[in-house]
Amino acid sequence: MHKIARRIIETYLKEKKILTIEELGLSGTEHETSKNLIFVTLYKNGGVIASSGRIHIKKPNTLFELIENTLFCLRDPRFAEAVKNPDELVNVQIRVDMIRPEGRRILSNISELDTKREGLILLSQTKNTLWVLLPNITNVASSPDEYFQIVCKKAGLNPTDLKPEDMILYGIESTVFSELGK
Repeated sequence: MHKIARRIIETYLKEKKILTIEELGLSGTEHETSKNLIFVTLYKNGGVIASSGRIHIKKPNTLFELIENTLFCLRDPRFAEAVKNPDELVNVQIRVDMIRPEGRRILSNISELDTKREGLILLSQTKNTLWVLLPNITNVASSPDEYFQIVCKKAGLNPTDLKPEDMILYGIESTVFSELGK
């Protein structure tokens, strides 16, 4: 999946063309018939320079989700700051997380989060925010409370101000396709 994302980015930046599933050579694959969430994260020098994903599937299949979220990374202002021309893509690493429908579960409280295999989604309609911390994306947190603190901080929320009725928490598992560590 990360190789497909790289091809999508390179082709778009160099040719201003959005590749089709057929041009990617992926017609008839399982990803053309499956419906999984996709998160794409781009790194340079160990830091995140772009990311895109959603918590509900909007496209008809996993591949369309991958194409769209890969291209959305190019809109991230951090990407434009980090990559000035397509030749710099050699310094960019790509991580794609695929979350199957059964890989997401509602938590009744944060202590239910299994930090060894799950990430966290915090959704709050009363605070008008949503934030995601993908599984195994950080090694700065080891407990469910630490995950919650990080998600709240990134979302601009004070965790002590949140009541259970203010939020829905999801534990999420993903399959990771990545160039990191190369």
